[in-house]
Amino acid sequence: MKSTARIRRWFRLDSESLTPYRTRIVAALSLPAALLLLPFTMTHLLYGRWGLAVVIAIAQVVLFVDGRAASRNLPPPVPHLALATILMVVVFASLAFQGINGALWAYPTLFICYFILPRGRALGVSSVIVIAVSLIAYDSLGVALAARLAATLALTLAMINVVLNVIDDLQQALHDQAVTDALTGAYNRRRFDEELARVELTAAQGQTCTLLTLDVDHFKRVNDTYGHAVGDEVLRRVSALIKARKRRDDMLFRIGGEEFALLLPGCGATEAAALAEVLRKRIEQAEMPAGQCITVSVGVANHIVGDTPEAWARRVDAALYLAKRQGRNRVIVSGSTAPAEPIQPVSV
Repeated sequence: MKSTARIRRWFRLDSESLTPYRTRIVAALSLPAALLLLPFTMTHLLYGRWGLAVVIAIAQVVLFVDGRAASRNLPPPVPHLALATILMVVVFASLAFQGINGALWAYPTLFICYFILPRGRALGVSSVIVIAVSLIAYDSLGVALAARLAATLALTLAMINVVLNVIDDLQQALHDQAVTDALTGAYNRRRFDEELARVELTAAQGQTCTLLTLDVDHFKRVNDTYGHAVGDEVLRRVSALIKARKRRDDMLFRIGGEEFALLLPGCGATEAAALAEVLRKRIEQAEMPAGQCITVSVGVANHIVGDTPEAWARRVDAALYLAKRQGRNRVIVSGSTAPAEPIQPVSV
């Protein structure tokens, strides 16, 4: 089991970094590949190698129709797995008819498999190609040449996976950069909006979820008195205190200048309010830059089935503004105290 898990991690069989680009890749490669194979089809016909000519011609037709569909953003008429299988048969037939010259087609076929198939299937098909080519070469070309083919094909397969792993890492780094606040390391507003929308789907399955919003009290005063460098350090310290106390699946966001949000999946309002109170006290008692006593006001609202992200955010914001109006440095749960008049934002 552990070895299987290591293999899956190394080959990243569940990674689909190329999926959004697969249609574009198929459109770009299929039509030129179909044209490139035409001279070989004609040559085999002229020399009477009818079987090989027919196999390559079938591959050309499939490449053409799939490439044409991809260029129009249509589903492939021939499934990509079938296309990969046909290309694999072309390699085997070329090797059987032409010896080492036919084996050369195995190398581009390995790359094509990873471009057109999900990574797990690509690994399966490419492994079959490496093993089958090696066995056919051993039977027809001898041990020495078969060993060289096996080694170079295996090395090519390993290189493809290494490059794809690097692409996965770069894509993940770019994604993290796009959804992370550079100052505090918390997620940013963009990721916050995505997660609120996702909660609607999980709520339909019966999962509870609660949202906290925490706003640093009198933060403008800190910036005006001590400068923005001290203010930035206060925000980093507040973020670190929240991260140290949150659960593994909880998500912290910086959604405004001095405003944070904490999304608590599987947590009810009562438990969330208790956590909010712990956070409030920890921040109040923490050592802060310039010896400041920093406090936060917190609004709490659990998700109600049928809530839109906007309605949920409005309810937690109303609780936060009520905490501000009642004197700051406190936790208010949505619906626990009804204000006498509509809540209006107050200066912080």
